[in-house]
Amino acid sequence: MDRTANNSMRNRISSRIWPLGLIGLVAIAAVACGSDNAASPSDSAIAQVAAGGSGESTDNAPAITGETFAHGEFSLELNEGKPVLVNFWFPSCPPCRAEMPDLQAAYEKYGDDVAFIGIQQLGLDSAANGEAFVKELGLTYPSMPDLESKVQLGYEVFSFPTSVFLDKNHDIARTWTGIIGEDQLAEQLEALIAS
Repeated sequence: MDRTANNSMRNRISSRIWPLGLIGLVAIAAVACGSDNAASPSDSAIAQVAAGGSGESTDNAPAITGETFAHGEFSLELNEGKPVLVNFWFPSCPPCRAEMPDLQAAYEKYGDDVAFIGIQQLGLDSAANGEAFVKELGLTYPSMPDLESKVQLGYEVFSFPTSVFLDKNHDIARTWTGIIGEDQLAEQLEALIAS
């Protein structure tokens, strides 16, 4: 193959790869900026809850059990009849770190009415990194490492951070992918408490 043909082939390959890379960067930015799962059938459940309806959902939440860093054993069964906020994170995730102060503030305000559990994804960071991270940020809500990624896989979480809101029956009411702020947390938690 001569140089002209070789350069031409490189240019064609390069022109096809570049747009794919751009699409990938846009997708990563969209996840980091955050959005809730607006297309989810669970949205109608939140709307029903806010309107005083039953808010029943057909999305049963997978089990969560494990030893937290500082609060002992956690399980959904120990929080029967109570809404639950499940937050998936890992220490070296900048968007995870950015939302933690709002999660802590929400826990301080709603922690009597809503169970909180942070689920640390293992891989890039160890459980020891997670425990140090929780202490460094002064987080007081329960968090635990996800040994063998059982919780993450059960909830099909592949973007971080992700917050999953469970109603009092522990059905999935809403999933929020990316950073969630104070106002969005308050809106979701108040709707769950009102149900």
